[in-house]
Amino acid sequence: MQLDEMVERCVVRRSGVSVLLWALALVWCAVVCPLARAEVWEFVDRNGVVHMGNVAPPAARGVLWLEGVGGAVADKPQGMVKQPLSMPGYESAKPVLEEAARAQALDPALVIAVAAAESAFNTEAVSRKGALGLMQVMPATAQRYGVTARSTHEVRQAVMEPKLNAHIGSKYLADLLRLFDGDKELALAAYNAGEGAVLKHGRRIPPYPETQQYVERVLNIYRSLLR
Repeated sequence: MQLDEMVERCVVRRSGVSVLLWALALVWCAVVCPLARAEVWEFVDRNGVVHMGNVAPPAARGVLWLEGVGGAVADKPQGMVKQPLSMPGYESAKPVLEEAARAQALDPALVIAVAAAESAFNTEAVSRKGALGLMQVMPATAQRYGVTARSTHEVRQAVMEPKLNAHIGSKYLADLLRLFDGDKELALAAYNAGEGAVLKHGRRIPPYPETQQYVERVLNIYRSLLR
C-alpha cells in the first residue's frame, strides 16, 4: 500500500556480541511474554515487506492488529483486524460504503468489513499488485464495470475516487455473491483470489494461505460489526 509515514525498522548487528544479546532477548521474551497479553501490530509496506511489533505502532493507515498472547500470535497468522471504529478514516468512509452497499442490496456491515480488511479505510492505498483505493479495486475490474479513460493513469485516478471505488467494489462483491449462491466465504475468497481460482478448486476456498486468512479476517470483522 502507498504510505508516506515512516516505519520503524530493527537492525541486528551480526557481531558475536550482538547475536548473543539477541539470543538472550529471545529467551527472555519466550519466558516473560506469555505472562501478559499484548496487542501486536502488523504492517505491509509499499514494497510488500512485513513489519511487526508490539510497541509504538506506526501512525499510519493500513496497520493490521493481531490478537494473541506472546508467541501465540505465530499460531494465529490470520489474526484479527482492530475494530473498524478505531481505524483512521472510518468515519469518513462509513457513509460512502453504506451508500454503495445499499445500491447493491448488500449488508453494509459486509462491505465495511471488506474495506477494513482491504485498506483499513485508506482511500489512497495501492497494493504491490496494483489494487487501488478503499476497496482495493484492480484497474481491470474497474474497466469491466464501465470505467474508461484515455490512459492507465486516468483509469487509476478515477478508481481512487472513494465513491466510485466503493461502488465498483460493492458491485463486484454483489456479483460474486450471486455467482456463489450467497455463500459469503466463497464470495470473499473470490474477491481476494479471483472467481476463477474458486471455480478451479471446485467452488471451494482455494488452498492459498493469504486467501484463507483473508476470508477469516473479513468474517471476524463482519461478525464484530453485527454485535
